[in-house]
Amino acid sequence: MKVCGIVGSPNKNGNVDLLVSQVLKGASNQGAKTLKIYLNDLDVKPCQSCGVDPYPKYCLFDDDMELIYDALESCDVIVLGSPVYFDTVSAQVKLMIDRCNCLMPYVKRVDETYGFERRLKKWKKGVFIAVAGAQQEFDTILTTVKGFFNWANIELIETLLYPNDSNELGGVRNNEKRVTQAFEIGVRISKQKSVTSRS
Repeated sequence: MKVCGIVGSPNKNGNVDLLVSQVLKGASNQGAKTLKIYLNDLDVKPCQSCGVDPYPKYCLFDDDMELIYDALESCDVIVLGSPVYFDTVSAQVKLMIDRCNCLMPYVKRVDETYGFERRLKKWKKGVFIAVAGAQQEFDTILTTVKGFFNWANIELIETLLYPNDSNELGGVRNNEKRVTQAFEIGVRISKQKSVTSRS
């Protein structure tokens, strides 16, 4: 099993990064191969809404989104982590999501009708981690991520929502309950059967 962690926070060793790492650690403990991608380190252009079908590529741009497309093609589990910024995902995550529009382009079918076509054939399991201030809500960010997961052939299996009032970078490391929860998610997700199809 191959598990990819995608960190959507600009802060390395921050709460999002540490929780994603714990999920990967739990998965690795069960023999899974793991990979971690920091979105903030990638050179990704914003979607230009070109409306052009880039087939056989996913996008007309040749940039670091290729790493994301490769992970979505090859991995069995995607672990996405994001801070809550203005009630939704970080700019880094939203940039990635927008560039995944091409994963299901609106195309003309053989029978002359039009519709969305899933370019990714493989379904994956998904884990979502969100970190927010103690008074913030998670409803809007969950709506965004669930929409993206469906578009990218990812079935949301596990969710870890962490509200906290600490300004300490990586303060979650002092919260044994949350750290253990993330590790156990990685263990559980690695033991589950792969998602092969979805109606």
